[in-house]
Amino acid sequence: MPQLLTADEVSEMLGISPARVYFLTRQRKLPFVQLGDRQYRYSESELMEWIRRGGNQEKESEDGK
Repeated sequence: MPQLLTADEVSEMLGISPARVYFLTRQRKLPFVQLGDRQYRYSESELMEWIRRGGNQEKESEDGK
């Protein structure tokens, strides 16, 4: 089962404020899972992949383009 993080945990991981995490979530710039009307969690593995891609939400194609 993937590890799901809270906005506070993500803010510590990325070195930004929780408010910024929520802003990036509303802008759909961070990968997230919505559990309720205003309840978000973040997959640790998806965040690590997001960081690896330089903060880009778009997935790379199979051939790397």
